[in-house]
Amino acid sequence: MIAHYLKVAVRQLLRYPVQNLVSIVGLAVCLFCFGISLYICRFVMSADECFPHRERIAEISMKRPHSKDNFSGIPVELVGRMRGIGWTEAEAFTYVAFPDDRSFRIEVKPDEMLPFDPLRCMEVDTCFRQVFGLDIVAGSWQTAARTPNAVILSESEARRIYGDRVGDAVGKRLVTTAKLPFSSRKGGVAYTVQAVMADFPSNNSLTDMEPVAALVLNDTDGRLQWQGKDVTGGNGYALLKGGSGSREKLEADIRDRGLRQSMFGEEYEVRIYPLGYSYWKYGGARFVAWITSVTGVLVLLVGLLNFFYFQIGAFLNRSREYSLRRVFGGSGRHLAAQLFTQAALTVAIAFLMVFVLVELFAPMMRFSVMNFHVGVDPSVLQWQCVQYLLLVLVFSFLACLLTVRRASRTLIQTGIRGTASGSGRHRVRNVMLGIQYFVCWIFISLAAALYLQADKTTSALFGTLDKREKAGILSIPLGYPFLEQAGKLALVERMRQIPGVEDCLLADIAFTRGVSGNVLCSQPPSQPDGNKEYAVNILAVPRNFFSFMRMPVVQGRMPDDDGGMVVDRTFGQDLRERDGTVPLGAVFYDNAGRYTVTGICEPLVAHAYHVSSYPGYYGGYAFILSDFRQYVGHCYLKCGKGQADEVRRRVEALLKQTFPYTVEPQVTTFLDDIEKEQGIESMLKGIVLFLAVVCVVVTLLGVYAAITLDTERRRKEVAVRKVNGAGVRQIMWLFARTYVWIGGVAAVLAFPLVYALLSLWRRLYSIFFHYGLVFWACVLLSVAAVTALTVVFRIVRIARVNPAEVIKSE
Repeated sequence: MIAHYLKVAVRQLLRYPVQNLVSIVGLAVCLFCFGISLYICRFVMSADECFPHRERIAEISMKRPHSKDNFSGIPVELVGRMRGIGWTEAEAFTYVAFPDDRSFRIEVKPDEMLPFDPLRCMEVDTCFRQVFGLDIVAGSWQTAARTPNAVILSESEARRIYGDRVGDAVGKRLVTTAKLPFSSRKGGVAYTVQAVMADFPSNNSLTDMEPVAALVLNDTDGRLQWQGKDVTGGNGYALLKGGSGSREKLEADIRDRGLRQSMFGEEYEVRIYPLGYSYWKYGGARFVAWITSVTGVLVLLVGLLNFFYFQIGAFLNRSREYSLRRVFGGSGRHLAAQLFTQAALTVAIAFLMVFVLVELFAPMMRFSVMNFHVGVDPSVLQWQCVQYLLLVLVFSFLACLLTVRRASRTLIQTGIRGTASGSGRHRVRNVMLGIQYFVCWIFISLAAALYLQADKTTSALFGTLDKREKAGILSIPLGYPFLEQAGKLALVERMRQIPGVEDCLLADIAFTRGVSGNVLCSQPPSQPDGNKEYAVNILAVPRNFFSFMRMPVVQGRMPDDDGGMVVDRTFGQDLRERDGTVPLGAVFYDNAGRYTVTGICEPLVAHAYHVSSYPGYYGGYAFILSDFRQYVGHCYLKCGKGQADEVRRRVEALLKQTFPYTVEPQVTTFLDDIEKEQGIESMLKGIVLFLAVVCVVVTLLGVYAAITLDTERRRKEVAVRKVNGAGVRQIMWLFARTYVWIGGVAAVLAFPLVYALLSLWRRLYSIFFHYGLVFWACVLLSVAAVTALTVVFRIVRIARVNPAEVIKSE
């Protein structure tokens, strides 16, 4: 019986090969997109599941006085105080400092110390393993717990540095090359690798979903040595004896004991929460999980609607066959089994294509959104797709039952004649297509908005340069601790001599990454009485900055010496309006000296997002001239027209010759830096556009399949209409008007929703594109045009048939 069902299923698939292929491919692609989206969502939602005692771990926090919000982190001494108290519900306490990047010179071989790219490190205390658990693959945790400045290296980092013999890492030295956040020394702090741990899972709330290269214990220059300084810098955790009940009892015990923590002259309440509470409440994890899950569901919805509409339509077009089965004693159970066999075969083919797509593309997929860095594991994704396969099979079985129920309610005579009313089916079909178009309008509108905003952002930021000029400027970081200042200046001079380099601009920090300072004073810092502070963005720049960035001084003049200052129009206007100060001739001070404003230049726009500022913060920029003989942290090279790629290749080759092999040079363009630092939309636009194209293509394929089924069913009607004088235009409008109506209604429902989303999105930006009538008209016309092409292509064939041949065949 199964063999017979399979034979019938194959015949039915071959009867409409194009339409079946369309529905299968559409379902496969949508399922693949859905699988990727849900993979990211499930990765985020599974945060902290890697810890064996997750349900027993509690997070210690402090509540702000007179506020509903909690303080960011806790001071280390609070954990020490709680350890000294006997708690009936807690087994252990640990303090974990916020992760930070540390630059080291690492001992690769005996007496061979080489610099490496900064390692993501997390300082912990000796109780960390008891609370969170940790798999040690080489070395000893006990030795590390008893040794000052001990490092536990991750397995992947150990393999990157020492190869497959991870045990060789134990005993090797690491020496810092830059100042640590809580250290008074500028570098030279020595550490020793005492153990190698299995890779710390990145989907956890301790590291904000970022991978950690090493743990640091007993750090003599670390955060745990700072106590009583009114600083936090980390979080505290408790290992409870039970679950949520123990957590509530511990918090009640804390209230009964009146435990408080003093900071900034105030008393803070100590609160106990589940693990990850602060991360989920104040981080962006929920936002990422919600967006990816909704996106995946919408894409899958389009694929499923297209697939099931064609399947149900193909099933219902066989009403004559079903009626004949009933005449010869066929039961609904046998019909359901036959239809489900066909549906299961189709779904299996679609999922086979999904598995192929996973094998081909999943290993290359790396997603970086906000602070989340997710790599797709093909084996995990395939197992998740198997779960989705079972879900689709359930829906397929329900579709088969719906078809059997519909066939059983149709009169046998009506079914044999093939004149059963299809109005109910048409209503279902129209709703399905309407939902698909609704999703299409959303994705197309958002994709267009992302591209327009990305273009707006990259054009407006540092807008004195056009995009071609930004793409022709190379951005080269030089803030490597292993480079001496003299070596940096010599390297800059060699890069300046490369053919194609027109100009060179030095900086202490990349312009897209921050500023040189943010405080100016009205009097020298040595005279605090009556001294007013001006909080404003300050950039230390060389004299060629204004010509390099095409920012001419429009009022006043360039400074004659290093004691002069240039401000932009925004800062100058703020000085006039808020203080009544005339910018030209105004005198400001900082710790380095005295500056007189001699010129005003065009405004510098370096941020596209609304940045909250405290009272007294001034807009705009102040530019202090510097010769950069003391420190160079970044270099920009302006290349001749069409020569950026060749110059970049030569610069990379020069840096590789200069840098140790353990450090990978980074050379980007100024345009790349702007898109990376300022453009969330630049990262999302390609993904959303791909999803939009998938939705549009699948929807159009659904329209094509729907028209195919309609034309097959209404061939006799078309022939009769042509005999009565109907022309090609009338026949085409007969079929096309339904899809015009469906798409139009879906647009009317979708556009207000998209408009509301854009209005919310706009609040994040100080620079936003204009989404007026032209924007909506272009979105509408783009989808309408491709829909019209699809409809015309299929209808023109049925409109040109010979009515005599059709009537003869009937």
